[in-house]
Amino acid sequence: MRIAIVGAGNIGGNLARLFAAAGHQVTISFTRDPAALERLAGQLGVTAATPEQAVRDAEVVVLSVPWGVVDEALAAAGGPAGLAGRTVLDATNQFTRRDGALEVIDLGELSAAAYNARKVPAARWVKVFNTLTSGFQASAAGRTGPDRVVMFYATGDDGAGETAARLVNAAGFDPVRTGTLARDEVGHQEPKGDLYGEEFHRDEALALVVKLRGTPPSGRGRP
Repeated sequence: MRIAIVGAGNIGGNLARLFAAAGHQVTISFTRDPAALERLAGQLGVTAATPEQAVRDAEVVVLSVPWGVVDEALAAAGGPAGLAGRTVLDATNQFTRRDGALEVIDLGELSAAAYNARKVPAARWVKVFNTLTSGFQASAAGRTGPDRVVMFYATGDDGAGETAARLVNAAGFDPVRTGTLARDEVGHQEPKGDLYGEEFHRDEALALVVKLRGTPPSGRGRP
């Protein structure tokens, strides 16, 4: 699969490594330091490019940038027209920094994923890879059996969800779907939500999503 990663920081760089190791064609992009991006690409065995170049031939786009530069990153990737029809994996979280501390931005009735998805309505949007720190993702990827770590995802597009589940598996995690991008569903995997920042395994994750939603979740994609 051809994957463009917009934002080659800790999360994006780690996913580039994991996807490339699984045999996917990966391009990393979006940086203030092109030379550093080229060095990282060489270390990971992937390609470096501008966001627009990276997205142009991609089937899947990973958005992994700080909240304050989401608009800039989307514009650099070609905006609504450039992202139309592509599956976008949104790994962002709605944090801002105030007085040296991180705070969660109140988006009213919208989840962060729905808020971002409105900016590119023709893309197929999935919220994923946002609940666990980059360090933990790097160390926990690839566990097997009952110790395999769950990665939650949410989307209103079943086809995009199947793609996301396959890539979660490829990265070394167990995919469990929390629901759609509605705040009362995906909100559980956003900051301050019940599923955010904690390690879960498959059976407990499925049971908790049932409890939170009151309906059976999807655990598609398990190998």
